[in-house]
Amino acid sequence: MDPFRFTLRQLQHFIAAAEVGTVTAAAAQVHISQAAMSQSLNELERAVGQQLMVRTRSHGIQLTSSGRRFLADARELVARAADVQQEMIDRSEELVGPLDIGIYSAVAPFWVPFLAEHFIVPNPQVSVRIVEGDGKALQRQMLEGRFDAVFTHTGHLIDGVRHQVIRKGQGYALVAPSHRLAGRTSATIAEFGDDPYVLLDVPAVSENQLPKLRAGGIEPNIQWRSTSFEAVRGLVARGLGWSVLVQRPPVDVSYDGLPLVTIPLENFEPSDICIAFVQQRHSRRLTELIAVCTAEGARLDAQTASNRAPNTASS
Repeated sequence: MDPFRFTLRQLQHFIAAAEVGTVTAAAAQVHISQAAMSQSLNELERAVGQQLMVRTRSHGIQLTSSGRRFLADARELVARAADVQQEMIDRSEELVGPLDIGIYSAVAPFWVPFLAEHFIVPNPQVSVRIVEGDGKALQRQMLEGRFDAVFTHTGHLIDGVRHQVIRKGQGYALVAPSHRLAGRTSATIAEFGDDPYVLLDVPAVSENQLPKLRAGGIEPNIQWRSTSFEAVRGLVARGLGWSVLVQRPPVDVSYDGLPLVTIPLENFEPSDICIAFVQQRHSRRLTELIAVCTAEGARLDAQTASNRAPNTASS
């Protein structure tokens, strides 16, 4: 078999030149001299047997039709080479490399501490970056290449992403012990009628939860709004309204020590906690992260099923 007549380095130089538009700028970008850049591009054209670009003083670099087609192939080859290199690193005993994670703000308090203890600390060679925010906005940024994965709800998923469920979710009504339905083991949405409602006021919730409440037979009487999960719980605990949430802390008590009551909803579509991603084939880092979180979610689900009554009030 004939040896390859061009190198990955030459492909990288060609891609840089095509993207920045001049030999001088491309040379600066990859930290070589202008003469070395010109030589590399000339050698690449000789190797492929075609003119890939036209270089002029006034207009810089213009790709030929062959050059435009070759550019797509060059990018694919360089990207695959980077993947192979990372796969070799991933096969080592230690996980190594970057991992950029987005986490929906309402999910973050439940999962960031766990990730810190059980993934970040045990894997010091993985450079983990965590950004909190709106679940849908983070997913859109993931599609642009800014994140490897996003923690969110299945009800908040957008087109173009895949996901892995890590914990079952179930929407529940949250009320103060004084609420007229506080003693119920379950309830329908319609039974809350015109009771004052406390909204977790983030886009993903507004876009997904309010239509579900209307489908359940009510127009929510929104009296209070907050972007803070705990502020919503605090308002409910003071008897100012009821709310529907999915995340459930292990104790039914507000930040200021007031008791809360949870009521399972009979006609509210559940929304599971999941990790969303784009690529079907994961790095070993992301595969391990998903495995660790899936195991923890299964443990928590089993613990909830065996140790917790469906309706409790703590004092």
